Amino acid sequence: MADSTVDIKDVENWIRDEFLTKKYKQAFAKRKLGLQSGGEIPFDNVSEDGTIVCFITVTAGKTPGEKPGAADLSKIRSDALWAISLTEKPETILFAFTDASMIELVKKEKEHGRFPKYIKTILVKLPAALEAK
Repeated sequence: MADSTVDIKDVENWIRDEFLTKKYKQAFAKRKLGLQSGGEIPFDNVSEDGTIVCFITVTAGKTPGEKPGAADLSKIRSDALWAISLTEKPETILFAFTDASMIELVKKEKEHGRFPKYIKTILVKLPAALEAK
């Protein structure tokens, strides 16, 4: 019997190569960007023209016990810190989520002043073939 589980990389690739490309009418790719501290760091999803940096998160904002996903939120905060530390600020810093509970978690963080308000969040509806089982 074939394995029917979907690899997270397949979901991330679809979001980058299909969803983002269609929505923003340009390709997205991995690119190293300069940091204010003098170093460089690779970002997985940078628009062709460099105006958009996108982070893709496929985890839920709540644990199976219905508690906020603290570890996942820490990763999102870390990603946001790298993005706001760029020497050349993109026009848009974007987090693409596949789970509405994660958007709600980040929204609450913004309301309490613990996450940059100018960072955008979007919910990505996956095609049936990629929906988590």
